[in-house]
Amino acid sequence: MLRLLIRDITVAKGPEPKLLRLQIRWQGGATETIEVRQRPNRPEAVRYPDEFVAKIRALAELHDDHEIVAQLKSNGQTSSTGRPFTVSMIRWIRYKHRITGPSLPAGTLNVSQVCERFGVSLWVVHYWIERGIVSALQRKPNAPYAITIDDYVDRRLRKWVATSSHLDPPSPTQTV
Repeated sequence: MLRLLIRDITVAKGPEPKLLRLQIRWQGGATETIEVRQRPNRPEAVRYPDEFVAKIRALAELHDDHEIVAQLKSNGQTSSTGRPFTVSMIRWIRYKHRITGPSLPAGTLNVSQVCERFGVSLWVVHYWIERGIVSALQRKPNAPYAITIDDYVDRRLRKWVATSSHLDPPSPTQTV
């Protein structure tokens, strides 16, 4: 029945992606334009919107992945596929969008920064932490250390590195 009323239909792409314009020409000569939005493909359907990624970025400044998952679950939020969030999902989102973890407190250093400052390996820094030579705190097990080094400890460690027979200070001509 509808075939008797329609002369032809022209499909044209709209100005936006996934937007089609159907131009219907009726038998009586009248025309009508209908905009139809196509369904997104699977990757687009499960992609997290920029607003959500910004929320994860803001949460990651203060919380680790487990705390972020707990907060999202308490708000009743689910993933783009409708499942409850897991730590691995949050890790993937942080990896995909290059979101760093919680920052260290002001005036503290992480292990790699102490390594660079004194020209030692990370094993030496962990030795100093285990022996209580430097003051270091961890928010949780396996979280990065926040190491506090005052002027006295700085001078003591520099002297230790310079006089140790086990720790060779890097030569000025050595390249990495």
